[in-house]
Amino acid sequence: MSDTPQEFSPDLNVAQETLQPFDVRQREGWNPMIKLALVAAGLLLAAFIVLKLYTPGVRDRSDPPRITADNTPFKIKPEEAGGTQTPNQDKVVFEVMDGNSPGTNATPEDGPEQPIKIETPTPEVNVPVREPVAPRPVVTPPARPTLSAPTAGNSDWVVQVASTRSESDANAVWTTLERKFPNLVANAYADVKRADLGDKGIYYRTRVAGLADKSAAQSLCQSFKAAGQACFVTKR
Repeated sequence: MSDTPQEFSPDLNVAQETLQPFDVRQREGWNPMIKLALVAAGLLLAAFIVLKLYTPGVRDRSDPPRITADNTPFKIKPEEAGGTQTPNQDKVVFEVMDGNSPGTNATPEDGPEQPIKIETPTPEVNVPVREPVAPRPVVTPPARPTLSAPTAGNSDWVVQVASTRSESDANAVWTTLERKFPNLVANAYADVKRADLGDKGIYYRTRVAGLADKSAAQSLCQSFKAAGQACFVTKR
């Protein structure tokens, strides 16, 4: 054998593989996207099923409650009727309908019991009898005397109505008389007299003057007393 290395040459009869260019990211990226799309579709389907199942029982607070009936029928005929069969239970009825007289004595039952109406007695009410009240007597107030002005004149007879400690007070008394008894003093005038009573002091007497005589003075004083005004008759 020769130690000289020989050049290797491929066999022309061996099929050569054709190398195709490819992108590793493109081939590896499709499978995760498809898986994600399938997972999302599954979640949407599950959410749709849940909504279909629980939506009928969900309502808003303002909406009235809704009761949904069951889909199953409420009355189902049993496959076997069962029960106890009583023979000839309608025999008497059929014989009567056919015109036969059965040998059975039928006792009619009493009708339904009627309720008894119990009348409630009306309680007696003792109404006290009031005695007639006598009408109150009508009290007629006494007639006030007619106050008329006395006969005017210039006599010495006067009617004294007050005694004060100052002349101004005496004049004020006369002003009050003119306001309260304008008809009585219409023809008269004021006579204020100063009186020295020694230890008692000095007083000013308010008197009504301008009267015709003593009778006129007495009449005026009576009219004053009837009206509540104190007075007495005197001379100047």
